[in-house]
Amino acid sequence: MALQPGRRAELDLEDRVIRVDRVRKTVKGGRIPSSRVVVVVGDRRGHVGLGVAKARQAPDAIRKALDRAKKSLIRVPLDGYTIPHSIIGKVSGARVLLKPASRGTGIIAGGAVRPVVELAGIRDILSKSLGSNNALNCAKAVFAALGNLADPRAVSQARGKSIRDMLGREYRDAYAEESEDTATEEAAPALAEAKQPRT
Repeated sequence: MALQPGRRAELDLEDRVIRVDRVRKTVKGGRIPSSRVVVVVGDRRGHVGLGVAKARQAPDAIRKALDRAKKSLIRVPLDGYTIPHSIIGKVSGARVLLKPASRGTGIIAGGAVRPVVELAGIRDILSKSLGSNNALNCAKAVFAALGNLADPRAVSQARGKSIRDMLGREYRDAYAEESEDTATEEAAPALAEAKQPRT
């Protein structure tokens, strides 16, 4: 689920450069060198974004990619600290399988997959690359998979069933619950003041 611009400004984002490639464009006058950069940003609490950009110099490309990554931020539905169900992300020749894992498994992933799931706040996951190992396409495939994850709460409402009936167990999004608890704590003084009788 994409985030509103105002919501993006509230997040404490961390960024990581996945790959920097030197590319050349051939024109009539010769070859023009430039840099292509793949960057991922996230708050490690369920929000992640991916950006790709080109520029003559690598620092300019990184800056552009960061801006694009922040604009592409999505909210990843989580089940505890893992994903709610298995999913395959496909982009061009890259196919990446993501599977939920039990608590304490850790991140079983490498290459371009690891930084994306780490910055999304996923702590336990199994992954497997089923196609091309191209870093750009793998990163895009993982990002697409995370963006296509179904939120059990939304699905339960659409089906008119409880989450326990659908999954056979309790469901909790650890980061969403922490955010709700923080918001309640921040609102508590104002509520207490409002309840006090006025003299």
